[in-house]
Amino acid sequence: MQTHSRRSVLAGLAASLLSSRPGAAQDQTLRIVFSFAAGGAADGIARLVADCLRSSLGRPVIVENIVGAGGRIGARAVKDARPNGAKLLFASNSQMTLQPHIYRDRDLGYDAFNDFVPVSQTVRSEVAFAVGGRSPVLSIRELIAWLEANPAQALYGSPGIGTGPHFAGIEFARLSGLDLRHAPYKGTPAALPDVLAGRIPLYIALTAELIEQHKSGAIRLLATADAGRSPFLPDVPTLRESGIEIEAPGWFAFYAPAGTPEDIVARLETEIVAATNAPEMRTKIETMGYLPTGTTSGALRKIQRADFERWGPIVKASGFKVEQ
Repeated sequence: MQTHSRRSVLAGLAASLLSSRPGAAQDQTLRIVFSFAAGGAADGIARLVADCLRSSLGRPVIVENIVGAGGRIGARAVKDARPNGAKLLFASNSQMTLQPHIYRDRDLGYDAFNDFVPVSQTVRSEVAFAVGGRSPVLSIRELIAWLEANPAQALYGSPGIGTGPHFAGIEFARLSGLDLRHAPYKGTPAALPDVLAGRIPLYIALTAELIEQHKSGAIRLLATADAGRSPFLPDVPTLRESGIEIEAPGWFAFYAPAGTPEDIVARLETEIVAATNAPEMRTKIETMGYLPTGTTSGALRKIQRADFERWGPIVKASGFKVEQ
């Protein structure tokens, strides 16, 4: 009896120690932080993945929208979380590759490479240039001519300061010799009324955010900023085809706080990749205008570094500085 009792106590202590270590979060709710408002296509993708993980991990999974400061508040919340697999960041490429170039470290509040562990890139979508459906402009070259002829109205909108579309607009102005003013919005839903009404002559955002309105005729996509045409919009040319050399791919990916144990990262990577690549999930993602990718952690790390290095010269050439 004493031996049996001793074994029971030791087993209990071992289980207690295992469950209390920083890497043990099997029974905790997994919180996916999305740093932007609910209701958009990317938010919908985060929730689709959450539904899959809820089943595959056998634990509660929820999406938390922690908005503000161009995504910096949500990123900081994950950076400061315990590295035990209970909190992930569903980050935009702007948060991880562009904003580190435009904010000082103390203003950004996180190190995109050292404060997070890449888990998996889930989707990508290129940037698109759009005008209202009633605009007389039918091409990028016509747009440039119109903006040159109407300097008082030479402005463009984007989903916000420090985003890929913001800097795609800066690069477009530089390459085309235009003096364009920037009108930042708090996301594409806030901008659409002005775009549809023609109050803003050019709006730049991810293709996925604009496909539905383009197909309905409410807006017109003039070009996309990628190496090739969008598989969802084969009739829309690239900026490169119009002589404007801009590539501005956008993507969303999962990151864990730095220090998260390798076995936990590996399990999350496996389940997220499996969820993203499931045929039914791929169909849903493509319906929302995104290209499912489902990369490994290592592949995401390489993508992040390459995009970070690509944006650096563009930000430097722009001379843009954030007013704090």
